[in-house]
Amino acid sequence: MITSDADHIRVQRNEIDPGQPLPWTVYDSRQNLVLHQGSVVESREQLDALVVSGLFRPRCPALAQAAPAGRHTRDVVDNGSHDRSLERATRLDEIKLAIGDPFQIQAQAEGSENRYYVRLIGYLKGKSVLVTCPEEDGRLCLVREGQAFVTRFFAGKNAYAFTANVLRSSTVPFPHLHLSYPPQVRALVVRAGERVESRIICAVVVPEGTGAATAAGVITNISVSGALIRSKTPLGKKGDLLSIKFRMDIREIEFLAVIDATIRTLSRDDSGDFLHGIQFAGLPNDVAIALTAFVYQKLVQ
Repeated sequence: MITSDADHIRVQRNEIDPGQPLPWTVYDSRQNLVLHQGSVVESREQLDALVVSGLFRPRCPALAQAAPAGRHTRDVVDNGSHDRSLERATRLDEIKLAIGDPFQIQAQAEGSENRYYVRLIGYLKGKSVLVTCPEEDGRLCLVREGQAFVTRFFAGKNAYAFTANVLRSSTVPFPHLHLSYPPQVRALVVRAGERVESRIICAVVVPEGTGAATAAGVITNISVSGALIRSKTPLGKKGDLLSIKFRMDIREIEFLAVIDATIRTLSRDDSGDFLHGIQFAGLPNDVAIALTAFVYQKLVQ
C-alpha cells in the first residue's frame, strides 16, 4: 500500500484543477492506476470523491510516463462513470511490426524531455532492435553507447512502450542504432474516448434565434468522441448544438475539421473562463480518420 514515500507523494486537492488536464499520472493507495497524465476531472464533486479516497503521484516525472504492467486503469469521463482498459505485458515478436514503422525515443536521463522519431530497420529476437539514428534540424543527435531510452510506438489499436539501452551506435554503412532487445513490452489498448492535451484555437458557430453567431475558443483536450473548449464567454447551455471549426497538424499535414457537437457540461475555472465539455455528433469518415490519427500522434508524443 502506498503512503508518501521515496517514490510517491500524496496529491493535495489544490493541485488538481477541474476541467484541466492532469500534469502527471495518479494512483490509489494500492498502486492501481487511477488517472492517466492528461486526463480531466470534470467537476469539483468528482475531485472531492477522488481526493478523499487517496491519490498519489510519482515524485520523479519519469515515473509518470507509464503505469505498472498488468494493472487495470480507469479514467474519469464526462458522465461520472468509469471506462476500464487493460494494460498488459507482451513480447516484441508477437506485435505485427513492419520495416519503416515510426518509433519515438526519449532519453531516461533526469530532466530530459526531448523526444525523437526514428524508423524501425529490423530486429533479431533476443539480440537487438535496429533503428535509424535520431535527428534534430537535419543533424544527427549524439547518442552514447549504454545510454537508456524509453521507446514508444503504435501498432493496430494498441500503444506500446519498452525501455532499452544503446548497444552500438554506428554510421556504417548508414547511421543506425542497436538497441537492447526488450524482455517484454507494455501494451495498452487505445480507447475510442482516449483524451489528449491540446491547445487548438477554434471557431464556434452558436445558433442564435433565427441566425447564428461566431465565437472563439481554445480546445484544451480532445478525443475522437468529444473535447473540452475554454472560452471567455459562454457558448450556450447544456444540450445546445454547436458547429466547431479547427485545424489539426498531422505529421506536417494540415487538416481542417468542421464538426457538429452538443454541450454536455458547462463550468467556470478560477480565472473566470467558461469550460464546455462537448460531444461530437456524426463524424464524417475523413474527419474521424484524421482525428484518430491526431490523437494517436499526441499519445505518442
